[in-house]
Amino acid sequence: HAMICQTGKIAVRQGQWYRLSFWAKAKDIRSGGVDVALNCTNPWENAGLSDAFMPGLKWEFHEFLFQASRSVSADRSRLQLWFKSTGTLWLDDMTLAETVNQQRWLPEISTEGVKNFVPNSSFECGTANWGSVTYGLQGWAGNLYRLEGEVEDTAGGEGKHSLKIMIGPNQGPVFWFDYYRPIRQPVRKILAANRGWFRVTPGETLTLSAMLKADVEDVPGLLAIHEAPDRHSQKTVVLTREWKRYEFTLKPSQPSIFLAVGLDLENSKIAQATIWVDSIQLERGAHATRFEPRSAVEAFIETASTTGNARETEPLRGPLGNIQTDPAAGLVFSVAAWNSSDQEQRVTGQLKLTDFVDRTVLETNISFRLPAGQSIKTVLPPYGRNERGFFKAAWTEQGKPVQELRCAIIKPAPAGVSDSPLGFNHAYPWDFLISLTRQAGIVWWRDWSANWDTVEHESGKFDFSVPDAQINRVLGLGGRVEVLLPFPSSAWSTTANPDVVAKAAAGNGYLKERLPMSFAPQRLQDFGTYAMTVGKHYAASTPGSVTHIQILNEPVYTDYALPRKFGYDLSNYIQMLDVAYRALKTAVPQCLVVGGISANPQAGLTRDFVTAGGLKSLDILDLHLYDSARPDETYEEPFATLEQLMKENGGVKPVWITEWGCYADDDPPCMPQTIGDATMNRCKWGTERAATEHIVKFVAVSFAHGVRKIFFHAGTCGTINGPDASGVLFEYGGTPRKMYAGVAALTEILGVPESLVKRIHTEGLEASVFRSRGKVVAITWNPGPVKRSVLTSANVNGFDIMGNRLPQGGVVLSSTPIYLVSDAVEPILHVLE
Repeated sequence: HAMICQTGKIAVRQGQWYRLSFWAKAKDIRSGGVDVALNCTNPWENAGLSDAFMPGLKWEFHEFLFQASRSVSADRSRLQLWFKSTGTLWLDDMTLAETVNQQRWLPEISTEGVKNFVPNSSFECGTANWGSVTYGLQGWAGNLYRLEGEVEDTAGGEGKHSLKIMIGPNQGPVFWFDYYRPIRQPVRKILAANRGWFRVTPGETLTLSAMLKADVEDVPGLLAIHEAPDRHSQKTVVLTREWKRYEFTLKPSQPSIFLAVGLDLENSKIAQATIWVDSIQLERGAHATRFEPRSAVEAFIETASTTGNARETEPLRGPLGNIQTDPAAGLVFSVAAWNSSDQEQRVTGQLKLTDFVDRTVLETNISFRLPAGQSIKTVLPPYGRNERGFFKAAWTEQGKPVQELRCAIIKPAPAGVSDSPLGFNHAYPWDFLISLTRQAGIVWWRDWSANWDTVEHESGKFDFSVPDAQINRVLGLGGRVEVLLPFPSSAWSTTANPDVVAKAAAGNGYLKERLPMSFAPQRLQDFGTYAMTVGKHYAASTPGSVTHIQILNEPVYTDYALPRKFGYDLSNYIQMLDVAYRALKTAVPQCLVVGGISANPQAGLTRDFVTAGGLKSLDILDLHLYDSARPDETYEEPFATLEQLMKENGGVKPVWITEWGCYADDDPPCMPQTIGDATMNRCKWGTERAATEHIVKFVAVSFAHGVRKIFFHAGTCGTINGPDASGVLFEYGGTPRKMYAGVAALTEILGVPESLVKRIHTEGLEASVFRSRGKVVAITWNPGPVKRSVLTSANVNGFDIMGNRLPQGGVVLSSTPIYLVSDAVEPILHVLE
């Protein structure tokens, strides 16, 4: 790389906000992007700034807002800008200055001019505006990710509807996660939480109240206020079988808050209970006053399923995640409205629908009478029959925005599909997200749960009950699993020096527990026995489903396995890989071994691994890529170079990218937007459209040079109203991002190609042509300003990025890729060349 940096000059304070600004221009930077970061050099750790930008040929102004994640003294700091290719970068007028808290939490719910802040506060409009939250889950980034409860139309506390929440031995959600200590945790605390952030004045007195009752006496309930970003205050109340109003008064310290109300059996001896929630009110003042809805008339949209004529049939529960899997039926919306006044009212609003390219495809005005004290659902005619793609529905009343819904229409993957070009590192913690992902054609999951210390905590005593539960869950939902053996030791076999570990962990309890597992074992043959036993177990217990075993995660250059900071080098990994490979192939010949340094294709360690003969001890070479946004054409050289390097050093092996960063969120819950850790935050794209196009074009370029699987990082979820872009495909509730619809089209049209026919670079056109499932499929786009078109015909069918068939005739190429499909090679090559 080429880097400019300033070391030993800049001190920052944890929690303080800063603004970095400068002017930049560039020429011939082949990687496209430039990274910028502020790091602590001892111990090495990012200090809160880790981002990227793409400079152009002309001077442009760039600025980055960030909050220091730790205090760093000047002598341990490094401000750095760098790029990983040839090229020239110019910088000028660089300023780093303290600033006030610039973070905003979205969407904001106005609290001006209303008594009760809460929309749909008595559930008379169904589940609109509501989700769920919990506290105390053990896993990484774990929280409830949809509303866990049902609206009942029996009389509520003060209205006709209420929300029912149930927890029991066989009821309620179960949280799963495969890392670090695998987790299976039944959720014993379920709170209904509003969608969006109330804008309040810090220090003002607010009172949250709700009507609650339970099915038995003395059930613990909870009222909570969550302050941005991650602080919450709560009050426990004891519920009875009679409706009663409970209240909680507090003075928030932050300007953005949301509320939560629900059932808490976590520290209770009660095995199961059901509660009902109604008439939630958040108001100014030290005490709860008489309940009032936010407004006399409220109306919200939702997706609906119907039977028969959509205009004449009562709507049933809408499709999960607003994802329609029957393109012939199209999208159906209903309007749920409630009139709490004693006079008839008229509901008047507008439904606007936009597509993948943000083009308005539907705009309809809606008006109907609403009797006093009644709630009504009105079903609208279907839209988009026989279309596919991503859609966003916006509901406005009197020109004011009320609500947005993310939706998709896809052709679901067949039940028998057993392979896919894409996968995920870590399975989603919730079954419904795995099911939605499989609908989009993704079946592969990389699982960390069979780590050595879990399956053989004592020497010679193997127990697979924990990883079996994790892996069988995914298999039962139609998935396939690549089993990762992430660490080279267990607690009993490690050669770790406790003093070295303590110094490296620097008081971090998680690192103090994990780092010993990164050291080499006392005997290499014990690792071979462990690998062999894992392979034999899954070959016998899951025949045909678990066929791939990966040996260590990111060895040498990170602290997961054999880190060089503890004295290890590439030869130590190659030796351990060879031991595991031979043990697995002896015991389970059909097993395929995934190995390698798990770095990017240009990394020196990747090159050294191949030239040192590492390919002889694996069937599939593993890479990890966390690159900033850059033109996809710039990946051509590194993948072609790696392919040639393998030819010269033992032969080309298939390549899997088992961790890949690609993130975007058109509706971020906070600005400045955050994704995950510093590495992930560098991988964000400006829009979901750009990220979707990147996925398709990156597959086209990388698969042309031997890549056959790409695993998104990662199958994780955020908290309601919190950052969750790291989950890639979904927003809260399993509603789709644009990438979801794009992935569904990619897996359906391309699948996993058997071979490359040709990679084409001509003026105004990039294309990769593959043989796949008896067809010839090309992915093509125009990377530059020169106009170019292709001609579809009866012999060459065209499809847009969402999977819709293009009309026959000339198709003007753009930066958005399209697919060309034919039964033979010649017609596609004729069109492209």
